[in-house]
Amino acid sequence: MNVLQIQREAGKNDSAPSPIELELTAGQCAVVQCNYEHGRQFIHAVLGETTSLNYKAMYRGESLQLSRPELVQRIGCSFLDDGLYERMKVADYLAFWGRLYTTTAPVGDLLMLAGLEERAKTRISRLSYSEKRRLSMARSLVHNPELVLWENPDQNLDLESCIILRKMITALVDQGKVVLITCSTMEQALFLSEHIYRLTEDGLHLVAMQDEPEAAEQTAEGIGESDAEGEQLIARPTLPKLEKLMIKAEDKFVFVDPGDIYYIESNDGLSHLHTNGGVFTTAWTMTELEERLGPYQFYRCHRSYLVNLNHASELITWTRNSYSLVIRDDKKSMIPMSKTRFEEIKSIVGL
Repeated sequence: MNVLQIQREAGKNDSAPSPIELELTAGQCAVVQCNYEHGRQFIHAVLGETTSLNYKAMYRGESLQLSRPELVQRIGCSFLDDGLYERMKVADYLAFWGRLYTTTAPVGDLLMLAGLEERAKTRISRLSYSEKRRLSMARSLVHNPELVLWENPDQNLDLESCIILRKMITALVDQGKVVLITCSTMEQALFLSEHIYRLTEDGLHLVAMQDEPEAAEQTAEGIGESDAEGEQLIARPTLPKLEKLMIKAEDKFVFVDPGDIYYIESNDGLSHLHTNGGVFTTAWTMTELEERLGPYQFYRCHRSYLVNLNHASELITWTRNSYSLVIRDDKKSMIPMSKTRFEEIKSIVGL
């Protein structure tokens, strides 16, 4: 049975109900990628408040309203700007919230889940920003809710906390929880879940995720694979050296040095170049950019991402088939990588 269903409110002149745009069952996590303001309004709409997005949520077939006391015990929320009682110690804070919910909070388990065991007796004021965010998420779980709503949980987290966050989500899914998350960028969304929706003015749209082609699907000549659009992926060709990329930005052209590019992301039919001077957008396809940038150690680690290996700092293993490449930029961006790409990159670096 679906635990959570989300749809737009029907207009006054609409006789037919609006279609369900998002459905979640027990043991599922979905990420809604959107800008910060839309994400905040979306969560508040899900919680039964009136917002300009006009969304409503059904929880087990009934309208979700936090004004209903019986639902408060079944939903856990963590917002980006949640306040904390800075003078309290970490373990005491979680126990305090347990008493508010009239439940015996499993403080030890929550501390372990959030990676805060060694900070249990530390005043909250002495925690780092990332530790405080993890504590806020742990607080949302003290009453063992069935539905978990987190706003931008990985925003500005350090790398250790990002790893802990991923493990927290996996643990909640394994426990049969329903987890709904908002985030600002697609690379964050890919890092958090395989079930991704993009929220725009037109509504919620499921982002189609396709597996990487296996080696057997490569061409007989060994040139490369085909991406989701049927374009051939070029396997590091030898091309004339390219000094600069000329990118049209609004009413001017910008010359971008390939060495200044951290990674390139494909989104909505456009390629977005993330550089040390900002983000630039071009209509060049990923295949065209891969061909042009091959001599500069750019690597197609995912069908939607092309990374500059000179800016790669770490490779993280999440599961047997899930990996992330950490980029040495200001955000320490984590780019997803499939098992096929992982094996390939090992051969490139000589492992």
